[in-house]
Amino acid sequence: MERMEREVADSLKRFFSAQEGLSELGIIRSRDYIGDIGRYVCTLVYGLKVPKGRKPTGYDGKIGKSRVAVRLNNCPVGNPVRLTEPLDFDELIVVLGPNCLLRPEGVASDFVFYRFTPDEVRTRFKKTKDSYVGGGDVFDRTYDRVLNITTG
Repeated sequence: MERMEREVADSLKRFFSAQEGLSELGIIRSRDYIGDIGRYVCTLVYGLKVPKGRKPTGYDGKIGKSRVAVRLNNCPVGNPVRLTEPLDFDELIVVLGPNCLLRPEGVASDFVFYRFTPDEVRTRFKKTKDSYVGGGDVFDRTYDRVLNITTG
Protein backbone atom coordinates (compact mmCIF):
# COMPACT_ATOMS: atom_id res chain seq x y z
CA MET A 1 0.00 0.00 0.00
CA GLU A 2 1.26 3.46 -0.92
CA ARG A 3 1.68 6.09 1.79
CA MET A 4 1.43 9.83 1.59
CA GLU A 5 3.84 12.20 3.26
CA ARG A 6 2.38 13.47 6.54
CA GLU A 7 2.47 17.12 5.42
CA VAL A 8 0.55 16.30 2.21
CA ALA A 9 -1.95 14.12 4.07
CA ASP A 10 -2.59 16.81 6.70
CA SER A 11 -3.04 19.49 4.01
CA LEU A 12 -5.48 17.33 2.07
CA LYS A 13 -7.48 16.61 5.23
CA ARG A 14 -7.73 20.37 5.97
CA PHE A 15 -8.72 21.08 2.37
CA PHE A 16 -11.50 18.48 2.28
CA SER A 17 -12.70 19.52 5.73
CA ALA A 18 -12.92 23.15 4.58
CA GLN A 19 -14.76 22.05 1.43
CA GLU A 20 -17.25 20.09 3.55
CA GLY A 21 -17.76 23.04 5.92
CA LEU A 22 -18.38 25.48 3.05
CA SER A 23 -20.83 23.02 1.54
CA GLU A 24 -22.73 22.71 4.82
CA LEU A 25 -22.95 26.54 4.96
CA GLY A 26 -24.46 26.59 1.47
CA ILE A 27 -21.53 28.46 -0.08
CA ILE A 28 -20.35 25.53 -2.17
CA ARG A 29 -23.41 24.41 -4.13
CA SER A 30 -21.88 22.46 -7.03
CA ARG A 31 -18.72 20.77 -8.23
CA ASP A 32 -17.56 24.22 -9.41
CA TYR A 33 -16.58 25.22 -5.88
CA ILE A 34 -14.23 28.02 -7.00
CA GLY A 35 -17.09 29.52 -9.02
CA ASP A 36 -19.44 29.07 -6.06
CA ILE A 37 -17.02 30.97 -3.81
CA GLY A 38 -16.76 33.74 -6.43
CA ARG A 39 -20.54 34.06 -6.61
CA TYR A 40 -20.75 34.08 -2.80
CA VAL A 41 -18.25 36.93 -2.35
CA CYS A 42 -20.11 38.88 -5.07
CA THR A 43 -23.33 38.50 -3.04
CA LEU A 44 -21.50 40.13 -0.12
CA VAL A 45 -19.82 42.94 -2.06
CA TYR A 46 -22.39 43.75 -4.76
CA GLY A 47 -25.64 42.18 -3.58
CA LEU A 48 -25.56 39.67 -6.44
CA LYS A 49 -28.75 37.63 -6.50
CA VAL A 50 -27.95 34.03 -7.43
CA PRO A 51 -30.96 31.92 -8.42
CA LYS A 52 -31.69 28.77 -6.44
CA GLY A 53 -31.03 25.52 -8.26
CA ARG A 54 -29.56 25.52 -11.73
CA LYS A 55 -28.02 28.79 -12.87
CA PRO A 56 -29.23 30.50 -16.04
CA THR A 57 -27.22 30.07 -19.22
CA GLY A 58 -24.65 32.78 -19.88
CA TYR A 59 -24.65 34.50 -16.52
CA ASP A 60 -24.50 33.68 -12.81
CA GLY A 61 -26.98 36.07 -11.24
CA LYS A 62 -28.30 39.60 -11.24
CA ILE A 63 -27.47 42.92 -9.68
CA GLY A 64 -30.68 44.86 -10.13
CA LYS A 65 -31.67 44.17 -13.74
CA SER A 66 -28.09 43.59 -14.87
CA ARG A 67 -27.22 40.00 -15.83
CA VAL A 68 -23.82 39.31 -14.26
CA ALA A 69 -21.20 36.66 -15.04
CA VAL A 70 -18.66 35.95 -12.29
CA ARG A 71 -15.21 34.44 -12.64
CA LEU A 72 -12.95 33.75 -9.65
CA ASN A 73 -9.29 33.14 -10.38
CA ASN A 74 -7.12 31.93 -7.54
CA CYS A 75 -4.43 30.22 -9.61
CA PRO A 76 -0.92 30.68 -8.17
CA VAL A 77 0.76 29.97 -11.53
CA GLY A 78 -0.98 32.66 -13.57
CA ASN A 79 -3.60 30.81 -15.62
CA PRO A 80 -5.72 33.44 -17.38
CA VAL A 81 -9.43 34.14 -17.10
CA ARG A 82 -11.31 32.50 -20.01
CA LEU A 83 -14.70 33.36 -21.45
CA THR A 84 -16.46 31.77 -24.40
CA GLU A 85 -18.91 33.27 -26.87
CA PRO A 86 -21.62 34.26 -26.75
CA LEU A 87 -21.11 36.85 -24.04
CA ASP A 88 -24.67 36.58 -22.69
CA PHE A 89 -24.30 38.97 -19.78
CA ASP A 90 -24.52 42.70 -19.15
CA GLU A 91 -21.38 42.76 -17.04
CA LEU A 92 -18.55 40.51 -15.94
CA ILE A 93 -17.08 40.58 -12.45
CA VAL A 94 -13.63 39.01 -12.17
CA VAL A 95 -12.50 38.20 -8.64
CA LEU A 96 -8.80 37.62 -8.08
CA GLY A 97 -8.31 35.48 -4.98
CA PRO A 98 -5.56 35.55 -2.36
CA ASN A 99 -3.32 33.07 -4.22
CA CYS A 100 -3.83 34.48 -7.73
CA LEU A 101 -0.65 35.37 -9.62
CA LEU A 102 -2.62 37.92 -11.70
CA ARG A 103 -3.24 40.15 -8.67
CA PRO A 104 -1.92 43.70 -8.77
CA GLU A 105 1.20 44.29 -6.70
CA GLY A 106 0.82 45.90 -3.31
CA VAL A 107 -2.83 45.00 -2.72
CA ALA A 108 -3.06 43.31 0.67
CA SER A 109 -6.78 42.46 0.51
CA ASP A 110 -7.78 38.83 0.04
CA PHE A 111 -10.15 39.39 -2.90
CA VAL A 112 -9.77 42.02 -5.63
CA PHE A 113 -12.77 42.75 -7.88
CA TYR A 114 -12.82 44.04 -11.47
CA ARG A 115 -15.92 44.86 -13.53
CA PHE A 116 -16.11 44.67 -17.33
CA THR A 117 -18.83 45.21 -19.91
CA PRO A 118 -19.02 42.75 -22.83
CA ASP A 119 -17.46 45.45 -25.06
CA GLU A 120 -14.55 45.81 -22.60
CA VAL A 121 -14.07 42.03 -22.68
CA ARG A 122 -13.93 42.14 -26.48
CA THR A 123 -11.33 44.94 -26.48
CA ARG A 124 -9.20 44.17 -23.39
CA PHE A 125 -9.15 40.35 -23.49
CA LYS A 126 -7.22 38.49 -26.21
CA LYS A 127 -9.45 36.77 -28.77
CA THR A 128 -8.58 33.17 -29.54
CA LYS A 129 -10.38 30.77 -31.87
CA ASP A 130 -13.18 30.01 -29.39
CA SER A 131 -12.71 32.25 -26.37
CA TYR A 132 -11.48 35.47 -24.82
CA VAL A 133 -8.42 35.17 -22.60
CA GLY A 134 -7.54 37.68 -19.89
CA GLY A 135 -4.02 37.62 -18.52
CA GLY A 136 -2.18 40.04 -16.26
CA ASP A 137 -2.36 42.97 -18.68
CA VAL A 138 -6.17 42.96 -18.41
CA PHE A 139 -5.83 43.80 -14.72
CA ASP A 140 -3.38 46.68 -15.12
CA ARG A 141 -6.16 49.16 -14.46
CA THR A 142 -7.71 50.27 -11.19
CA TYR A 143 -9.79 47.58 -9.53
CA ASP A 144 -13.38 48.21 -8.45
CA ARG A 145 -13.46 46.85 -4.90
CA VAL A 146 -11.64 44.63 -2.40
CA LEU A 147 -12.74 42.26 0.35
CA ASN A 148 -10.79 40.77 3.23
CA ILE A 149 -11.40 37.46 4.90
CA THR A 150 -12.03 38.39 8.51
CA THR A 151 -13.26 36.52 11.50
CA GLY A 152 -14.74 38.09 14.53
